[in-house]
Amino acid sequence: MAKSRTTKATLNIATSAIYEVAAMVCALILPRLILSHFGSAYNGIVSSVSQFLTLISLLTLGVTASTRVALYQSLAAKDIRKTSAIVRATNNYMRKVGIVLLIYILAIALIYPLVVHTGFDYFDIFILILIIGASAFAEFFFGVTYRTFLLADQSVYISNIFTTISVILNTVLSVILINMGFSIQIVKLGSAAVFVLRPIMQYIYVHKKYKLIKNIEPDKSALNKRGDAMAHALANIVHDHTDIIVLTIFTDVKTVSVYTVYNLVMNALKKIQSIMTTGTEPIFGDMWAKGEKTKIKNFLGFYEFAIYSFASIVFSIAMVMLLPFIALYTKGVHDVEYILPVYAVVITMAFAFQSIRTPYLCLVQGVGHYKETKAAAIIEAAMNIVISVVLVQFIGIVGVAVGTFVANVYRSYQYAFYIDKNIVKRGKRVFILKSIWALFNMALICIPAELVLQNIVINSWLKWIGVAVIVSMYAIVVWLISSLIFYRKDMIVALKRGKDIMQKRFLKRKRKRPEVRS
Repeated sequence: MAKSRTTKATLNIATSAIYEVAAMVCALILPRLILSHFGSAYNGIVSSVSQFLTLISLLTLGVTASTRVALYQSLAAKDIRKTSAIVRATNNYMRKVGIVLLIYILAIALIYPLVVHTGFDYFDIFILILIIGASAFAEFFFGVTYRTFLLADQSVYISNIFTTISVILNTVLSVILINMGFSIQIVKLGSAAVFVLRPIMQYIYVHKKYKLIKNIEPDKSALNKRGDAMAHALANIVHDHTDIIVLTIFTDVKTVSVYTVYNLVMNALKKIQSIMTTGTEPIFGDMWAKGEKTKIKNFLGFYEFAIYSFASIVFSIAMVMLLPFIALYTKGVHDVEYILPVYAVVITMAFAFQSIRTPYLCLVQGVGHYKETKAAAIIEAAMNIVISVVLVQFIGIVGVAVGTFVANVYRSYQYAFYIDKNIVKRGKRVFILKSIWALFNMALICIPAELVLQNIVINSWLKWIGVAVIVSMYAIVVWLISSLIFYRKDMIVALKRGKDIMQKRFLKRKRKRPEVRS
């Protein structure tokens, strides 16, 4: 029996959350063990080679997005031949990327030990690089196509399960091998074996469950949108990396260090939100493919309210608790000033606006309107660069935050207005009023909390956690009252959806229980 959109969305969110927690815990354990047992040099080699290998992903920009859009149509129509042809075309492309990657890995393995002073034997580093590259090769050769397929089918939870198991298994195996005294090469060989298994399992699962036709003529037209999607991806890369590049060129490494500490917090908040947004784009894609415009409008309203609520609560808490966190995190470091109130406010607002555009981004990508919105993506990146380069000369690090903020505000409004004009007509005032509502909530949360916080000295992590809990409770109360006053209907719909999901899961479990006979 096919799973409903709601069930799939629930599974996607739950498995994404589990993966993020597992990845975070494992990321704390393994690098520390490698560092303590093999030293900084080996840790540096592993990190730098891994970074070099990620560059090959530039060859796939736009391809996976183009494939997803094509698959939304064929999956909605239950056209197995069309679906198989799309998968075959994507797989052929990815295998070409895999061959390029293989040559690239070999080149790095041959050249890296010669140009980088490692202090280790050439052959040892050569073998280590080949081993590290093995899992990356398997991912492109077997994995990317089928993860993209599962995402398009709203079944990314399957991929999340395989990935979570791989991450945990890799950590356990690596810990055992390290403690048994094996070399870094053997440890990484164990990792490669685990991570090679993951894409192969995805390949087997997809072909077995969906009965894809292997020997079919590839549908190369499925990749037609890759140029426009690539333009979006490149613009996003430029936009996301503008701040650190501008700071590196126009300031000094100490200022870059300040940026990275604040960005640590902002990226953590983005990861929390990514759990909520997992698998949303395919839902819009499926509705669009089936011509369900009313459902798109209703789901957009619900999703929009959820994201605006998240942004107004979470980024308000961040704005209040960010500086105390930075003060504790950088305690004892006096070579540069880390406590920058203006920068904290501007960068938090910049990320808040990046957050609230998520529903519009997912909808535009779900319906495949990459070409139509390409110019705006380029304008956003250009706007960020120009404003950041100009203002960094006068106000330093705050200048790049202003550039990011202005660019994010522009892009959020552009997406919302484009959707209103070209996808679902709702009226521009819906977006404008919800933006004002979110800003109103943030003001009601932040201003009183900041005034109270001025009289509290936070000098320990325990105290910071205690204050953060109180601020969070206050933020939720403000949001609850504000929602009841201004968006009562949206809040009731959101709560009803949550209740329905929980009831469905409970009833499903109840049905699975065997009857007890007397």
